[in-house]
Amino acid sequence: MGRDACAAITGVPRNELFAGLVVIGFINGILERIMVSVSGDGIVGALLNTFDISVIVWSACLIGLSFLLREPAQPTGRSDWVVATVVLAAFLVPVAPLSWLAISGLAIHILRTSPRGSFLNRGGWILLAMTVPMFWGRLLFAVFSDAILQGDATLVGWLVGTHRLGNAIEFADGSGYVWIAPACSSLANVSLAILCWVTMTEVLKRPRAWRDGGWVLLACIAVIAINVTRISLIGLYRDHFDLIHGPIGAAVASWLILGVTVGICLLGVRRDLPART
Repeated sequence: MGRDACAAITGVPRNELFAGLVVIGFINGILERIMVSVSGDGIVGALLNTFDISVIVWSACLIGLSFLLREPAQPTGRSDWVVATVVLAAFLVPVAPLSWLAISGLAIHILRTSPRGSFLNRGGWILLAMTVPMFWGRLLFAVFSDAILQGDATLVGWLVGTHRLGNAIEFADGSGYVWIAPACSSLANVSLAILCWVTMTEVLKRPRAWRDGGWVLLACIAVIAINVTRISLIGLYRDHFDLIHGPIGAAVASWLILGVTVGICLLGVRRDLPART
């Protein structure tokens, strides 16, 4: 029996139910990071660093929610309520990764039960992509952390021109080593490039093609270059460690990555639009 054949259990439209669940899950997923950011950097530093959450993620969440709410109201079916109950139960567990996993499941349900190209479907794609930097990228890093960090360290060591020991690089003045922590990995920025591309393609309602991989790869290379350059500057100028590695340096790098990522993705999406219309 199809979803439309199911009797509505309540008068709440399904798109509003989904949007409400996403809001709850998003808040639950970011609350701990906001508290840690404010505790470590203070209010001003946390604001400059957008609470250690990329502007791309904030924007994708707002756009995804707006797409859900722009969908014409439809009755909520029994399967919707089953999924909503499971998702809400996951949100009640005080474990942030579980919230992102639940949002992933909700987004997949939205994609499975909404017409292709509808606002609900487009919002589902954006919300699913949002979980890449917030959950799936972190899960991937947990599995391959050594290889990823050593890859960053190899690039940094090549730029600084000093010895590498695992994921630690010797300072240019030979006074010690700079250790590349998991939070400094380039993988997080790569996942943001993927989210940015998906968000833009859905906003412009642009069909996907294999050539998209080239633009996404270019954006990934660009953000890796910025991240590696920042770490290399730390290795070259140890006396300025607090400036480059601290809230100001983090904010500058974050905004540079934002500008480059958005610029490349926008160029790629708009450049290819005339050929598809």
